[in-house]
Amino acid sequence: MDFFNLFNNFMFAFNSDHYSIHGMDIISYFINPTSPAQKQYEALKAFYVDGYSAIEAAQKFNFSPSYFKKLRYEFSQTLKSDQNPFFPIKKTGPKSRFTDKTIIEEIVALRKKNHSILDIKTILDAKTTILSLDTIDNILKGEGFAPLPKRTRVERLSVEIPKKIEAPQSVLWKYREEEFTTDKGIAPLLFLPLIEKLGIIEAIKKADFPKTSVLSDVSSILSLLALKLIGNERLSHDTTWNFDRALGLFAKLNVLPKNSTLSSYSYRVSRRSNRNFLISLSNIFKGECEEGEFNLDFKAIPHWGDASILDKNWSGSRNKAIKSILSLIVQDPTTGFLSYTDATVKKPYQQDAGLDFVDFWKEGRAESPKMLIFDSKFTTYENLNKLNKSKEKIKFITLRRRGKNLVDKVNEVPEHEWQMVRVEGEKRKINKIRVHDGYCKLRKYEGEIRQVILTEHGRKQPTFLITNDFNMELKEVIRKYARRWLVEQEIAEQIAFFHLNQPSSSLIIKVDFDLTLSLLAHNLYRVLTNQIPGFERCTVQTICRNFLENGGSVKIKNNEVIVYLKKKSHLPSLMQLQWLNEKTKISWLGIDIIFKFGTTS
Repeated sequence: MDFFNLFNNFMFAFNSDHYSIHGMDIISYFINPTSPAQKQYEALKAFYVDGYSAIEAAQKFNFSPSYFKKLRYEFSQTLKSDQNPFFPIKKTGPKSRFTDKTIIEEIVALRKKNHSILDIKTILDAKTTILSLDTIDNILKGEGFAPLPKRTRVERLSVEIPKKIEAPQSVLWKYREEEFTTDKGIAPLLFLPLIEKLGIIEAIKKADFPKTSVLSDVSSILSLLALKLIGNERLSHDTTWNFDRALGLFAKLNVLPKNSTLSSYSYRVSRRSNRNFLISLSNIFKGECEEGEFNLDFKAIPHWGDASILDKNWSGSRNKAIKSILSLIVQDPTTGFLSYTDATVKKPYQQDAGLDFVDFWKEGRAESPKMLIFDSKFTTYENLNKLNKSKEKIKFITLRRRGKNLVDKVNEVPEHEWQMVRVEGEKRKINKIRVHDGYCKLRKYEGEIRQVILTEHGRKQPTFLITNDFNMELKEVIRKYARRWLVEQEIAEQIAFFHLNQPSSSLIIKVDFDLTLSLLAHNLYRVLTNQIPGFERCTVQTICRNFLENGGSVKIKNNEVIVYLKKKSHLPSLMQLQWLNEKTKISWLGIDIIFKFGTTS
């Protein structure tokens, strides 16, 4: 009897193990897959083997039809490359030994100088010879070296080190599995999915920028853009970035080119290429709330060279004329994007810069701007008349040049013609303004123009706004021009981050190229800030400091770049961005990129 009980218990245990392991239902494991890879395998099997239609297979495993179509395409492409997408063949046997004799001899020579494994790895990394600590250790053991004895601090400091480690030459990046760390290269890598989504690479190729036999136009532009995104002050400060592998990866290079290469490249860029690039960018950074209104302003970019040949231009921030490069900056106040820049403006023709922007906008959009907003010294009354008489009748708001006679006439306006207007807006200390809405005539301007006089608005002298829009509500006219004052402050803050106040050259074409890249970097930052709740109005400096000034490690394996970000207080908010929470195919690198939380170390 005991024998039969023992046999029954054995069979029950056997059958239980056949259908479950540690309480897990094995049949359910195969019928209801949970892991993504298993679901993809079963969905493809249902389509190719079991006779399911594409829609049926996608619905059964909760895939969208478009995703399942993409899955089938990638599956077929993987098979064409003679790879097994789900069951890769594992290599057996011992790992192959490192056999590069030149590098082995260099490692041996460094150990003979009492360098530790960490010292040897640092020196090899600088020469782009990437070996793991285990590989270096195995090489030394194979050459008969025993581990270094524990050394005192004095002994470690007495080890002879190279006087200067030469930075490696910049060459085209080629895929290989590797790992490296970065202190400054995280910020540009975070923008890679955004650059891919917006089509920036196609815009670069379309602009016809120069290229060399070693560096493509894309790699050259991205190299300079990477330095803009991290707020690098000078190209000559290349010792802070010329060893960073992550910055090089951003531009599809092993490391970024040296300062001499980047500087000489910027001299070769023409205004035509910059203009072509700006046309493409104006279409890329449209914004859903774009209204066709633009703030135009001149910026005097100073040059402090002893023998500067530049003209003197008025600088509002310094309240004097200084030797500088006169540049035009145009901003869309609704979206916050910079729309146009031009550092080739000549002083005798600066009053025509606004008309040049209108031509630019027509060329890129096949339509004219709806309204231009600028200050009193931006252009002439004659050009205002041209805007008003143009086929599109472009609207404008500007200031009337104020003279003593004009101010005295304010007192002649009857009291009953004045009204108090309440103007809402952020950072406004005075909301109620005493306003007179009337008409006037200007020299070299045909017909009457609308004039709005502002008093009791926090300034000693009255302000005279003039516009050719007679239908706009009075309150709106005041609000639009008041918003321009805030924009001036914002432009100044962006220029401070991108160091445009400190050009290293008096050659205008180089500064014009620098200004174009600053526009791109500013707009990329603006897209980023618009998607982080609570930080929409923060300056570039704040966003870079709180979110992007960070280190991390990069692992390249299986055609993927995995970026591990060091933990930071604002990092959880950053990782809520959609493009950082999904795998993105980076077309010009030919690999996918993924972002993950790293460690605090």
